[in-house]
Amino acid sequence: MTERRVKPSDEPPTIPRRAYTSRKREQASLKTRQRIRAAAERLFLLDGYVRTTTKAIAREAGVSEMTVFLAFNNKAALLSEIIRTTIRGDDDATPIAGRARWLEILDAPPDEILPRFAEFNGAVQLRTARILAVAEAAATTDEQLASRRDSSHAHIRADFQQIAEALARHRRLPQRLTAAHAADVIYALTNPTTYLLLTDERGWTTRQYTEWLASTLQTTLTDPNNAAT
Repeated sequence: MTERRVKPSDEPPTIPRRAYTSRKREQASLKTRQRIRAAAERLFLLDGYVRTTTKAIAREAGVSEMTVFLAFNNKAALLSEIIRTTIRGDDDATPIAGRARWLEILDAPPDEILPRFAEFNGAVQLRTARILAVAEAAATTDEQLASRRDSSHAHIRADFQQIAEALARHRRLPQRLTAAHAADVIYALTNPTTYLLLTDERGWTTRQYTEWLASTLQTTLTDPNNAAT
């Protein structure tokens, strides 16, 4: 019996893979990460970093403990991602220094640089100050967190250097201040501890903090006798 040859037209049609399948998986994975991060942040703020276990985080997030470990290698990595995404305000990998709002601050008219920066910092502090305080306390006894904290501090200080250099380009800094010195002043005044002291302990609103920060930075870092250019 002669075997019938299959003509090209007889072959089953190729079914294209749905392009959105991988996107749906990525979205599902991201939602899981976000749920784990939210649960962990609640527990870190409530019970502290050391006392919070991955089992408790998994239970709070409604996932298995294995899912937590598959998403994050350890608690230090989890806390670091919480801080990173909270500072940035989203899951976009673009660092602060590359974002439109930051670049708008740097390109603002000289008299608006510090007020705009203060507004930006107030919003960041509102989101991050408390979880940063948890991380700072935990880093004193956790080498992984300490290393990540030091790296984060260096990046923040570098961002503030950009603000100081923008002021220097417009000749707004007093003659006694270098850009590096000005960046150190910004770094000190925007410490989350200061924000928490004024808001949680003294009852200030974030708006009051923002106005104080803008006024203090203007007084400390600008020379009214220098003409804006």
